[in-house]
Amino acid sequence: MATNGESARKWLEANQHKTSPERIRQIRDNIVTKLQQLDDTDHEHDGLLEALDVMDGHLLQLEQQSKPAAQSDSSPEDLPPLDYSPLVNHQEEVVPQLSAEEKQRRFQALLRKGKTQ
Repeated sequence: MATNGESARKWLEANQHKTSPERIRQIRDNIVTKLQQLDDTDHEHDGLLEALDVMDGHLLQLEQQSKPAAQSDSSPEDLPPLDYSPLVNHQEEVVPQLSAEEKQRRFQALLRKGKTQ
């Protein structure tokens, strides 16, 4: 099992064509198990995190390669059209029209309320 990022890279370069993705996932899971058993202060911890990162990157790359090209390269024509209609119908909303005196009274009330807080 790889114990740091460099050894994981070398192992993957040497074995990626003769090792199944399932086996690579199993090795990755073994690294996770070992990490969970280690103390954070253990010197092996950082190397295993690097190895885990390399394994995850490799598995992600395998998943992306296995997807059909049509799915990975979405063109704008494949996407649904955008809906630009308003979320709220503002025309139906009735906005009260206040007189100048009422506006002034509400403003003064807000000022008094702000000073007391």
